[in-house]
Amino acid sequence: MARSIINEELSGDEPMTAINVTSLVDVMFCLLIMFMVSTPLMSPEDGKDVELPAARGEEITEEQFLYGVISVDKQGRAFLGTLPLSTDPEKLKQEISTNAKLKEDGMVFIQGDQNVDHARIVDILAALKDAEVSQVGFVTDPNRKRIAEAKNQ
Repeated sequence: MARSIINEELSGDEPMTAINVTSLVDVMFCLLIMFMVSTPLMSPEDGKDVELPAARGEEITEEQFLYGVISVDKQGRAFLGTLPLSTDPEKLKQEISTNAKLKEDGMVFIQGDQNVDHARIVDILAALKDAEVSQVGFVTDPNRKRIAEAKNQ
């Protein structure tokens, strides 16, 4: 009986009004998979394992994050983006002062692990001062303090 209904609909002089969306769904699933795979590769953190200290402050905008970011891990190794920086204070000053982007922007963010030695951060600040980088910001994790407060309650 179902066959006769379909045949009657197809045999008429009217055009078929159904839309086949199978290929559209296939394309959408492919795009979804491509975005899911490529999104983690576009992270601005460059995969440095840094445990940020807790603080409350304003969030960094996307435009500000395009400036230089110096990451310091818990072993004291510093990276300007993905470029490793020297542990020797004199070489560090030379590396930072010869970086054209830092001198042009005049701004940098320091993303230091909360367990890093304070002297290492001071060395980096001194090198930035010698390179005449006048604006320095510290990256912190505002959610970390809220999580600690919630655990204590």
